[in-house]
Amino acid sequence: MKRQSQFARVRDRVSNLLARLDPFLMGLGFAYLGIYSVEVLSSPPAEIALALEFAGWLIYGLFLLDLAARLIVWFPQLREFSGWIGFLKENWLSVLAAALPAFRSFRVFRVLIVLRGIYPYVQSRMAKVTAMVGVALPLIIYTSSLAVLEAERGSSEALIDSFGDALWWSMVTITTVGYGDTFPLTPEGRFVGTFLIFTGIGLFSTVTALIASWVLKDSTSQSSS
Repeated sequence: MKRQSQFARVRDRVSNLLARLDPFLMGLGFAYLGIYSVEVLSSPPAEIALALEFAGWLIYGLFLLDLAARLIVWFPQLREFSGWIGFLKENWLSVLAAALPAFRSFRVFRVLIVLRGIYPYVQSRMAKVTAMVGVALPLIIYTSSLAVLEAERGSSEALIDSFGDALWWSMVTITTVGYGDTFPLTPEGRFVGTFLIFTGIGLFSTVTALIASWVLKDSTSQSSS
């Protein structure tokens, strides 16, 4: 009983600490994306590139610690399968942000680190729509542009060899317009393209559904009054 009480106090302290760290994690997310931007756009000397890579891994490690702390908070519920379902439902973005960006081929998923930092502030319906249109969409386009430029510029036959070309390609791809004037040739670049296509479909469908639900709810409220 005493051990359970001590664990409960530790869990409460960890939960309170996580709530206070949300602004710090948001700042780290943008710092992580800034480091990636410098690595891709400026091609820094080897010493600086090594320091930036270390800083990026350090930030990534802090997000791993955040996920571990959340596992501690949820530990009593994780003894049952339903607890894992609840944990993943509430912390899915933390899990993805901790798992995917570690792989070099998945560098486009570095945007998840930034979105993880923003997520605690977009719980209401209006905040979600605003965040998706005003924050998530530009971040995804920007990060995808960096990722495809990094993947393509090493190819002698690359059609995407500048950030301007990469940005244009990302915008027409995520909107599923696909003019075909610029496209990736490397497997990594095509992976980024696949990510953008499905993200665009999902993002715009979600925004449309949220707005429709919002309008329908207002119409129902006005009718009942």
